[in-house]
Amino acid sequence: MSQRAQTVLKHCTDIVRRFDYETYLCTIFAPKESQAAFFAIRAFNVELSQIREHVRDANLGRMRMQFWRETIAAVYEGRPSSHPVAELLGMCLEHVDLSQSWFKRIIAEREANLIDPQYTTISDVEKYAENTATCLLYLQLEALGLKDVHADHAASHIGKALGITTLLRATPFHIRDRRFYLPSQISAKHGISVEEIIRKGPANEAFRQVVYEVATAANDQIITARAHGKGVPKEAAPALLLSIPCEEYLKRLEATNFNLFDPKLTQKTWKLPWTIWSASRNSRF
Repeated sequence: MSQRAQTVLKHCTDIVRRFDYETYLCTIFAPKESQAAFFAIRAFNVELSQIREHVRDANLGRMRMQFWRETIAAVYEGRPSSHPVAELLGMCLEHVDLSQSWFKRIIAEREANLIDPQYTTISDVEKYAENTATCLLYLQLEALGLKDVHADHAASHIGKALGITTLLRATPFHIRDRRFYLPSQISAKHGISVEEIIRKGPANEAFRQVVYEVATAANDQIITARAHGKGVPKEAAPALLLSIPCEEYLKRLEATNFNLFDPKLTQKTWKLPWTIWSASRNSRF
């Protein structure tokens, strides 16, 4: 690996470790020959996810999305920009076949949900997850050189679980900013509003019921993925490892009686790296 390749790989590795630590833990256990592509894919996701978190102006957000749309197009035209993520992705494409369509779909879905997305049902959240988190898993399967219908099926369900869980984990931060994105149909069923949650906080039993329903939907997706896991080739496991920290978070959430505000949920657990390593060693997800 050239000096420049090492530099851009380190950049991508560092931002994934800093902003998406659980994904970092899963990626370091991937096959060495696939790690660069994994980190390029995941660093791309970090870059996009930060747009919605830090940009409040819709036009500015769309400009950033257009930048990445053009950046990815240039990579596939063989003229990547000097952005480290683009450079690393361009280097990886010399050795692996990654479908540009997945990158395009991720950008399009994130752009459509850029400012104050509204999800009516859990299916709306799953659609968003299918076009973002699941597409990332499809790319990682391709980075492993796999095209397998069973692996794709498992990735679809795991991606939905990841998307739902990510929304749950972000909800306390959203609420502090007086934003609320959990499915409105579920919230309405339990008669809650953002103002009520802010006023009553974690003691709000109705809010816990909403969290329980959403968390159950995520857990059901993991169960479904594993129920069909027998046909998934063991070589696909590195791309599907994120089901492990996802499930671990859902278990911790259950232990708090579905209190999203419990500070223990934001603490790193010493067991997680070992759990991921054990799953990786045994080709489990």
